[in-house]
Amino acid sequence: MPEGRRGLLRKTLAGAVLLVAAGAVPVALRRTRLRTPRKPLSFFSEAEYSIWAAVADRVLARDASPATEEGDGALQAALRGERRPAAPSPSEIDVAGKADAFLALLSEADARDLKRLLALFDNALFNFSTRPFTQLDAAGQDAQLKAWQTSRVAIKRSGFQAMKRLCCALYFSDPRTYASIGYPGPPVELVKSVVR
Repeated sequence: MPEGRRGLLRKTLAGAVLLVAAGAVPVALRRTRLRTPRKPLSFFSEAEYSIWAAVADRVLARDASPATEEGDGALQAALRGERRPAAPSPSEIDVAGKADAFLALLSEADARDLKRLLALFDNALFNFSTRPFTQLDAAGQDAQLKAWQTSRVAIKRSGFQAMKRLCCALYFSDPRTYASIGYPGPPVELVKSVVR
């Protein structure tokens, strides 16, 4: 079967088995710490929205961003004497709500795989934890994210990358984040040409 038709996250036989197992585990075993969505949901259930929001909070946490080789942007700005406004939190931007709208366009098979991945991610049993991801403290959540990022299981690595990249894309595409990273926004002429 061509690579493009293997599904969004199904990269190995082990990954497929894990996704099927996640779909078979009763919701009652997960006990996700729920958050209330700001708008009616198109793609996520309330539990899936809550999981995504918790992931976004940690992926985009101010204290979880390691400095790059060139130096952290905020630190470099401070050293140059620039004052940038504080970055809005992922919940202020409603990254999970933006993900809900974006992911509503997924094919049925890809949507099913992603929903199973989220169930797997928040399931304490599959993560060798005493509590689901949404109930862990910040250090515990960071440890689980790191474990998925560096896992030998391809489905975990792929799942981590998919969640992280979409969270970052949705967060930094919001104009409310521009000033905090020193981005003046898209050129006015470009915006006018796109609007026309």
